[in-house]
Amino acid sequence: MLRSIRKGRTLRVAVAGLSLAGVATLAPSVPAAAEVTPPAGDTSVPSTARGSQDHVLYWNNVLLEVFRKTGGTPGPLTRGAAILDLSIYDSANSIRTIGKPYLTKDASAAGAYGSLNTAIDYAAYTALRGAFPAYPAADLDARLKTALALPDVGNSSQRAFGRDLGTRIAKALLAHRTGDGSDDTTPYVVNTAPGHWQPAPGKPAGAPNWGKVKPFAISSGSGFRPGPIGGFATPEALLKSPEYADQVNEIKRIGGKNSTARTADQTELAHFWANDIDGTYKPVGQQFEHTAVIFKKYRPYGSSFESAKLFGLTSAALADAAIAIWDSKYGTDWDVWRPVDAITRANEAPNPGIVADPSWQPEEQDLAGNSFSPNFPTYVSGHSGVGSAWAGIVRNYFGTDKLSFTGGTDDPLAKGVTRSFPSLSAAAQEKADSRKYLGVHFEWDNSAALELGYDLSDEVYRNILN
Repeated sequence: MLRSIRKGRTLRVAVAGLSLAGVATLAPSVPAAAEVTPPAGDTSVPSTARGSQDHVLYWNNVLLEVFRKTGGTPGPLTRGAAILDLSIYDSANSIRTIGKPYLTKDASAAGAYGSLNTAIDYAAYTALRGAFPAYPAADLDARLKTALALPDVGNSSQRAFGRDLGTRIAKALLAHRTGDGSDDTTPYVVNTAPGHWQPAPGKPAGAPNWGKVKPFAISSGSGFRPGPIGGFATPEALLKSPEYADQVNEIKRIGGKNSTARTADQTELAHFWANDIDGTYKPVGQQFEHTAVIFKKYRPYGSSFESAKLFGLTSAALADAAIAIWDSKYGTDWDVWRPVDAITRANEAPNPGIVADPSWQPEEQDLAGNSFSPNFPTYVSGHSGVGSAWAGIVRNYFGTDKLSFTGGTDDPLAKGVTRSFPSLSAAAQEKADSRKYLGVHFEWDNSAALELGYDLSDEVYRNILN
């Protein structure tokens, strides 16, 4: 067991490894800040496409385009991603044991290496069609055609077997998710008292029931609730406190559209991590892109068996993080308003430490320059919880947090920007900090969400695939 200390709390880090009889471990611990040299083992599967030909990476790149065209809140996106990647994992794991099956293990597929790539393709295609029924089928048909045209040593009968295998496994997982609560449309009941969050006029609350969706790997989304904000017993006590005033005044100073206290770098990183606008791959898509960057850097000769496990774990962690975060936002009594209301409507919840500024606007803005805040409660931060769940699960897989990387963004206000990080946790911390510089979250939204995500990722890693 590796252990590291972060902000006064112990993070559990399990060394990644796969229990394979007679086969070298596929996910050994990675030396800090060092790329992996070509492996001596795992050459027994010549039919496994690697590098740019890896079908797992191909379909996770297709997933980003699905996110761009689908938009919306993280929950439905991550649910679909988990169905995709766990279907791929169970297909690969049926052919070669790389861990516990998630849902299905087809014993008849053992050793069917010539079927692997086609099984991945049809598992992915079937999963995406089922999880995103409104997405254009013609686009996915074209993506499937491209995947099937990639070089493959499988003969026609092996590929036919792979098509059947991947399709059956994905359909089983889709059936397993039927009735999981993802279609709950119960209206949100607004609390109009000062300090409580309310949807923006004319806009529906963002996924108010998502915290009740059945998780993929944890027992319950409510099991990771961080507790009342600042430890205050009631929202009324919170709103009157000096601590609340400190939190509000920090965002008033550094998160405003016209802030003079925020540096150019802080503004850049704020938009780098945003991806809130529909048409981008959204905040969760950025984590999938960065996972691929890290896999290519530290497993440049990695097989589809390795990438299938990494993305299966990552998808499950992000899906369950979205559920747990939304449980905190909507399933509790701390449905606190966003900084914009705390600042512009401060007179409605008098606090001697806060002076209202009715003209204040957050730095977060759309392409037309209009300021906005995400349309759901502030506590806890979705970006922060997703970021730490991602950092925690990738850390668990590789066995170390010290994976340096350079990543990109889809946000149009940070077009072409890349940023470099010395570690996974450094990236997660910067993603959390970005929400303050955009003026849409308080520090306690971020710190509570970071802890939630790390704890959740450890439980996911303990519970599935290993």
